[in-house]
Amino acid sequence: MLGEYPISGRRAAEISASVEEAVASGGLEPGQLLPPMRELAARLGVNPNTVAAAYRTLRERGVIETDGRRGSRVRARPATTGREYIRVE
Repeated sequence: MLGEYPISGRRAAEISASVEEAVASGGLEPGQLLPPMRELAARLGVNPNTVAAAYRTLRERGVIETDGRRGSRVRARPATTGREYIRVE
């Protein structure tokens, strides 16, 4: 699903930063499906609510789009606002 790119982090901000970095570098391409929240939480050893918060941040920033049971994927045209200009909690 993610190919060679590993999502990392223990906090929601770290996880969302990891995904954003991957999108910016081309490690995650537009349209690429992200792992389900529970699966990623298990892989990272964190609570599913932590991953949900990270995905929510990414969705609000325009990096990913979610479609219920169809999952979350990288938007075809991710937002271009630099991370340094937006404070992520």
